[in-house]
Amino acid sequence: MSTAAGAPGIAPHLAPPGSPVLQADGVVMRFGGLTAVNRVSMTVHEGEIVGLIGPNGAGKTTFFNCLTGLYKPTDGEVRFAGTVLPPKPRAVVKAGMARTFQNIRLFGNMTALENVMVGRYCRTSSGALTSILRGPKFRREEEATRDKAQELLDFVGLGRSTELLARNLPYGDQRRLEIARALATEPQLVLLDEPTAGMNPLETRQASDLIFRIRDSGLAVVVIEHDMRFIFNLCDRVLCLVRGETLIEGTPGEVQSDPRVIEAYIGTGTELDELTEEGPAGAGADDSASSS
Repeated sequence: MSTAAGAPGIAPHLAPPGSPVLQADGVVMRFGGLTAVNRVSMTVHEGEIVGLIGPNGAGKTTFFNCLTGLYKPTDGEVRFAGTVLPPKPRAVVKAGMARTFQNIRLFGNMTALENVMVGRYCRTSSGALTSILRGPKFRREEEATRDKAQELLDFVGLGRSTELLARNLPYGDQRRLEIARALATEPQLVLLDEPTAGMNPLETRQASDLIFRIRDSGLAVVVIEHDMRFIFNLCDRVLCLVRGETLIEGTPGEVQSDPRVIEAYIGTGTELDELTEEGPAGAGADDSASSS
């Protein structure tokens, strides 16, 4: 498969520019008597960055899990490139969606290169016998997988960390390594769950630059974040959830100017400029490991 311009190892889009990649219609997720997500809809187009915001407990990660096959929605449907996705993460990845997680999930005792190679294996076709015997097809695919993994490490800025164990990388580099592993699956859409959680200002700016480069390569991106300034400077559109329901969806300017968004985060009596200029929004912004 050919690669997208400027992003080695990343698959090009298959649909016409600007067409919907992901469509979630009326998604509901109930756990017993608790409704965590209530009729949330979202459309993501090619080459677009969409932000998903809301206070802790708003249902953001639950909604993400419905999109990526970890949960089967109680009601509603998720379509990717016009096809209803089964609630199976592997099928979702093979269809062209990849994600990172709120809490980093790397293989700590594997090198950076090996971690990215793991992501690439969903696009290989060697059977069990060929792999065990290390036949010619296996060796060709293994070499190609290693080359693509190195290209992606270069793309995210970790080209000099190839042989370092993932657990020995700085925190910000571990976040970038997770993104590289997601890109190795050759997605059309990347979903990033709090990619700047725990990062310092420099690492946050680097993460923003990386996401722009991913978008510029032709991919669509969905981002969950608590840092309002980061989201408003990054995204083309923003969807705000409160108590599992859509509060507002629109451009960053429209969402930023809606007083309900400020009230949802920290109550009334605060100007939006204070919220966006002081960094992470509202109480609990540093609580990246709490349930969203």
